[in-house]
Amino acid sequence: MKPILHPRLVNDLFGDPGLLVEFLYERRALLFDLGDIAAIPNGTLLKITDVFVSHTHIDHFYGFDRLLRIVFGRGKTLRLYGPKNFIANVEGKLAGFTWNLVDRYHESITLEVAEVQEDRIRKARFRAIDRFKRSDDSEEPFINGVLLEEPVFTVHAAILEHRVPCLGFAVKERFHVNIKPDRLEALQFPSGPWLNELKQFIFEEKPDDFLVRVPKSRNGNKGFSELPLGQLKKDLVMLSPGQKIGYVVDTVYNETNKARIVDLVREADLFFCESPFLAAEAERGRDRCHLTSRQAGLLAGEAAVKQLQTFHFSPKHSGLKSQLIQEAQDAFRESKPAAAIST
Repeated sequence: MKPILHPRLVNDLFGDPGLLVEFLYERRALLFDLGDIAAIPNGTLLKITDVFVSHTHIDHFYGFDRLLRIVFGRGKTLRLYGPKNFIANVEGKLAGFTWNLVDRYHESITLEVAEVQEDRIRKARFRAIDRFKRSDDSEEPFINGVLLEEPVFTVHAAILEHRVPCLGFAVKERFHVNIKPDRLEALQFPSGPWLNELKQFIFEEKPDDFLVRVPKSRNGNKGFSELPLGQLKKDLVMLSPGQKIGYVVDTVYNETNKARIVDLVREADLFFCESPFLAAEAERGRDRCHLTSRQAGLLAGEAAVKQLQTFHFSPKHSGLKSQLIQEAQDAFRESKPAAAIST
């Protein structure tokens, strides 16, 4: 089954952390962290609708300026999410530029900014047409870690410790909707955009008697027929479990963080986890509030994830890439639950 979500690291394993998640068949992407994003083509940056910033240390946030420069003037709304004080951080970034001419443009960009706190999410809006003056302050409860919920996927966040609050994230696709090509052929239905609409109706949980417009073009007829969604689901569609992706950076290994990380990324298909330090550098990692390679592997094993991808290696270890990877994978295998190993 082809997954909808296609993740890839923005930089190499020693570069600034960042994860780009593109959507299959859509001009859309999510971005996790906003450090050095020079490797992302401008066309891809324009696909980004939501940016999830773990915290605002420079290697996680200085790419804000580049992203704003690329999307400015495109008439889009960009949503950004971050930890406590994030709204003030964005406001400070915007205050560093002169905006005396932006009101000449018609709604060139709107930034919707969400700040995650223990029990609430604070929100504010910055519109270019208003010279990025802060507006529409509001709050809503932060319930069950849900940060963003759409018909196709959900993003959860956990507040971790890095001497400042630092967010970990997990994005979960509800389920895969796959079209059976053999049935499409047998029923002589054409391929095309209507299949994406069909999938969207399923995600939106339209009733089975909802009528779907199906083009007749395959047999040379023009126009459409209307068929019940329930019939099309039975004839054409296969549902399967959705993909889950975890992303954790810049946090210390202690009991509180461990519990929150394991709960956040549990049974993820792919877990992107920082490991700047070697297994023997646990004290150094604790002092710097970062994970070691072994600790990353232990977290992945306890969470029963399917695949671990470590990154954000310390440049100090530029010649020890293989060791950093191996230590994490060894700990991952050792700490997997017995049931996971047997499968």
